[in-house]
Amino acid sequence: MISKYWAVFKISWEQGLVYRLNFTLWRVRSVLQLLLVYFIWWTVFQSQTQVFGYTQSSILTYIMVAALIRAVILSSRAIDIAGHINEGSVVNFLVKPLGFVRYYFSRDLADKLLNISFVLVEIILLITILKPPIIYQQDPLILLLFVMSASLGLLLYFAIAFIIGMLAFWVESAWGPLFLVTIILEGFGGGLFPIDILPRILTDTLLLTPFPYLIYFPSRIYLGTLPPAEIIKGFIILSFWILVSLLLILKILDAGLKRYTAYGN
Repeated sequence: MISKYWAVFKISWEQGLVYRLNFTLWRVRSVLQLLLVYFIWWTVFQSQTQVFGYTQSSILTYIMVAALIRAVILSSRAIDIAGHINEGSVVNFLVKPLGFVRYYFSRDLADKLLNISFVLVEIILLITILKPPIIYQQDPLILLLFVMSASLGLLLYFAIAFIIGMLAFWVESAWGPLFLVTIILEGFGGGLFPIDILPRILTDTLLLTPFPYLIYFPSRIYLGTLPPAEIIKGFIILSFWILVSLLLILKILDAGLKRYTAYGN
């Protein structure tokens, strides 16, 4: 059973290396975005020592950690399901012993591992060149909570992207909704700035949605500034959204496959 998905993982990894131009452009875009956000905040702190409760070291650390998490979270292949549905190859899952969700999750993990391998090198190079005053977290408990939150965030984004991809059972293209989610994630999920610099009522509202738990929540945990009560509350909300997303996947997949086999595509 596991060997099948290990084979899918390896093939997806090799495909990522084959399409070097696409991968290189994605990594260049990510580095340029990181540098843009970095220098914006670096400029802000040239005239003051604290902004919105953040020091220069804490905000620059947040930016670096958020870039690392973004490379893992946003490098998702789950949206490929839309193309497979439109071209008809999704029928293979009806006749072959492959789990629909497990197949795409295996591909997703391969793509994420490839991206994180490169982003670690990129961040190390940027830290070496720029020498920012960043915080090196050494508390084992905080690091464990950081890894747990980032892992759950990975699962949540996969579920969201998978749900959007399955919209292709009913609509011709699912790229529009995914693009919208990406924009929301960058702006209100903590990809460009920590969302707690926003007005309190807006921050509290956003924290009820799934988006801040993809980038903002694990990044704040890494800084070690979140009170234990907020960490517990965050994990509860994050787990709730994962459960909701997984249930939606089962419901939508069942309805989509029934429609697909009944009407074709």
